[in-house]
Amino acid sequence: MSARKSDIYNIIPMTINDLDDVYKLELASYSFPWTKEILRDCIMYNYDSFSVFFDNKLVGYVISKISYPETHILNLTVNESFRRKGIGKSLINIVINDAKIRKSEDIILEVRANNFEAQSLYHKLNFKTIGTRHGYYEADNGREDAYVLKLIL
Repeated sequence: MSARKSDIYNIIPMTINDLDDVYKLELASYSFPWTKEILRDCIMYNYDSFSVFFDNKLVGYVISKISYPETHILNLTVNESFRRKGIGKSLINIVINDAKIRKSEDIILEVRANNFEAQSLYHKLNFKTIGTRHGYYEADNGREDAYVLKLIL
């Protein structure tokens, strides 16, 4: 069995060369995106970040900080046209595997209370809701809560 070209994604560690494309995808994906400076700092300070390319086009990325005793997934973004193809799951699994190798005990993340698609993905990967950060995210009508999710490794 051979892979079809339509199924081939290239996942590589994020580099500063990805910054412009990461920022464009961030702007296209969120009403309240991270700044280009924050994204640049994550790359420059060697956060554990991966970019996903399809036909040399950036279609997703994850930014995390893998450490002992706890890993934190900070940003997971997939181009809207490429969602539900397993890209988000693959990126999270990379973080999970690297966290296990580095002896991290658990992984935490925050997700918008109204982001049901992301919550569904995280719960399928056995993340459990452990709390709420009230007013954590900017929103059109002020602030929005975030659920805190945790995966025990």
